[in-house]
Amino acid sequence: MHIGKRFLASAAVAALAAALLLLIPLGNPRTDRDRDELAVFHSAPITRISYDNLVDSMIGLRLSLPIRKVDWKQAVLSLDLSVEGRTEDSQGWMADLERLLYLAFVQTDNVNRVLVRFVADADPQFASQKTSLYAAVDVRRSDTWIETDLSALDSAQPRTDSLWRQRLRMTFTPLGGQVSGQAD
Repeated sequence: MHIGKRFLASAAVAALAAALLLLIPLGNPRTDRDRDELAVFHSAPITRISYDNLVDSMIGLRLSLPIRKVDWKQAVLSLDLSVEGRTEDSQGWMADLERLLYLAFVQTDNVNRVLVRFVADADPQFASQKTSLYAAVDVRRSDTWIETDLSALDSAQPRTDSLWRQRLRMTFTPLGGQVSGQAD
């Protein structure tokens, strides 16, 4: 009988200890607002382009044109943007280009040149080519218009405006459309 009483007493003490452990969280009620949360990812503005943040910086731009290719070499950022189905929408191209140039020349400090090619899938009859080039842009940090006119780029019409073609060093291929006065 002594063993039964000891066993019963031990079980009662264990049950009491378990009940007390269950009451501990109730003694210190915390609301969701009071809870210290630890952020796993910190979003910080990108101030320097590198291979480590290249993908994140391109995704963060939320360009309307899909990115086909990105390259980063010796302070030169090169991109191929797909104009598939949007070959006539140069204003859409310019809005994406404005975002890209803002990142490269205003937000960051280590990009000296941006090269952009506007491409689409090649005509299937030309099996040797994978893509067709519509237009190309070459912009440099040293271009003086960036400080004053970058915000106007989204409304630029480089197909018809020789000033914007000159500023962007923009060339169109025959696929990119006929440009009036390109010899300006």
